[in-house]
Amino acid sequence: MDAVGQVLNRSDRPAYVRFERRPVEDRKATLEQGRYICKDVDFALITPPYSKDCVEKKVDAWFPELEMKVRNGRMPADWRDMYIKSYQAWKNGQEIPLNGTPIKGWGVISPAQQEMLIHINIRTVEDLANVNDEGKSRIGMGALDLKNKAIAWLAQLNDKGPLTQEMASLKNENAQLKGSIESLMEQVKKLSSQMPKEAIIQMVPQVQTITVSDILDESVSKGPDVVDNSREHNILVAKYIEKFGKSPHHRMADKTIKEAIA
Repeated sequence: MDAVGQVLNRSDRPAYVRFERRPVEDRKATLEQGRYICKDVDFALITPPYSKDCVEKKVDAWFPELEMKVRNGRMPADWRDMYIKSYQAWKNGQEIPLNGTPIKGWGVISPAQQEMLIHINIRTVEDLANVNDEGKSRIGMGALDLKNKAIAWLAQLNDKGPLTQEMASLKNENAQLKGSIESLMEQVKKLSSQMPKEAIIQMVPQVQTITVSDILDESVSKGPDVVDNSREHNILVAKYIEKFGKSPHHRMADKTIKEAIA
């Protein structure tokens, strides 16, 4: 990568900024009163991405510079807004928010690696994923592996975003369907409890049973010889049913039925 490309990459991430309040001599008041007079002044301590250099600027002078850079297209407006919000948080005694996923607590690397990266002002996973040659030289051995881990982790996170939304939507739909089914079951149970028992009995299908007498009745209105034969056959069938609990096959001869009963 050429030098121009490195400079452009250096601006891919916002600088890390801290704030301090220091007593500074008020020269005019000192001369007027003939004694040392000081006042509190807020300073911004600005460390460019992946650099060990720190630039100090008075906040009152630095913010107008930021406005000028935004108007000239040299800085994104959201960076300026982030610096202003960070300053307000610091003044209110709050922790300055980071621009991205904090390295501290990032479970992909060891606690020792986390502390090492924070020490060289690589404080977010996004910073690590965009680290340039200067930053990699400060990390030392394993810098490329750490950078690739950050890139892969962020890519996976972005890929899972739509899937996470879809899964959440499906879970919500399933919960609604489950609620609807439970509501319907409760309504059926309630209606069943209110329905007369006679109506429930009528709804249950009745099973028709055949008795021995029903079989014997089949001989009615037949001739004398047929009646005798039918009566004997029916008696055999009845005995077969009594012994085996089921009717013999309709093609089974009377002789076979007798043998089975015997």
